[in-house]
Amino acid sequence: MKILDLLSLDYRDPIYGVIILFALIFIISSVSYWWGIFKHREDETNIKKFVKKFDQYDSFDDYKQLIQKKDLPLESAILMALTYEKSGEYEKAIEIYLSVLKNMVGPKKRKDILTLLGKTYYKAGFLQKSREILLTSLRLFPKNEEALTYLSVIYETLREYDKALEVLDTLEEFGCEVEQKKLYFRTLNIIHDKTMKIDKKIEELKKLGLENKIVQRKLFEFLKSNNLSFDNELLEAFDFKNIMDLLWVTKVERFEEGFVKQNKLLSEIFTAKGDLLEAEDSDIFELNVLIKLHHKEDDSADLSFSYICKNCKNIFPLYFYRCPKCQQIDTTEIETNLIKRGYETGSFI
Repeated sequence: MKILDLLSLDYRDPIYGVIILFALIFIISSVSYWWGIFKHREDETNIKKFVKKFDQYDSFDDYKQLIQKKDLPLESAILMALTYEKSGEYEKAIEIYLSVLKNMVGPKKRKDILTLLGKTYYKAGFLQKSREILLTSLRLFPKNEEALTYLSVIYETLREYDKALEVLDTLEEFGCEVEQKKLYFRTLNIIHDKTMKIDKKIEELKKLGLENKIVQRKLFEFLKSNNLSFDNELLEAFDFKNIMDLLWVTKVERFEEGFVKQNKLLSEIFTAKGDLLEAEDSDIFELNVLIKLHHKEDDSADLSFSYICKNCKNIFPLYFYRCPKCQQIDTTEIETNLIKRGYETGSFI
């Protein structure tokens, strides 16, 4: 069929419809193909312009000017500050936050940046400056749980426990759970009160409630550090599993022999340590292994402890009352680990 014949086809002819359909498909495909090439080249050009724009800033001061001129998005500036903070370059993170604050509009955004700035000053060790900034943030937006939490941490570090309790009262008004935190600060307030005698401190701690894990541990540490005797009546309220790591570094001679033998867990702990041969086994796997070894006169194994935050799940080598990572109080979980003494030979394990 000649081309002229095709052009002369009646629009009602079925062949005419097929031709039009293929023509449309061809046109749409061609347009899509060339539009894709065009967009790809345009994106490459924009990326090159973006990279070139930042290539001219080869110093930290240049980036600060970029932030102050609002040529860098707020999210990017904050991300940059957080990166510096994570790497320990607190001074640079602080300078970025200060640069952002110069152009910040609105109390909500200012509150967020001031909170980040206050936290960074705290991590850098500038407690007074951190407190001042966090208080400024709270004046803009009083219901700021994060700022209040870090403010209580600062007061704890400065041993201003009464002020920390005032902060907790504010958090309580906002509906936060603060009972354990209050107990913690009251305990610290008693222990560090220089005007209170030792006997009075012990009595005040007992009033707080020896059933509380924080009070138990703090009281045991207090007695141990001041070389005070462990009163049997006082210790009967203790859950020794919560202070097993402290008992592991405490001499059995500090306790009355009869009290140790009567208390199942104490006798297991000191047998596992090798101080006694009283217990035959234990429900705690690590203690049970050590007890069996000591009965075979093998002291090649030992016990180590690690501490897990139940809130943020981070693990630390030392006990903490307040998690160094998430700043929560009384979230510590003690984990026992069997280890082998490096200087021993001929072990059964």
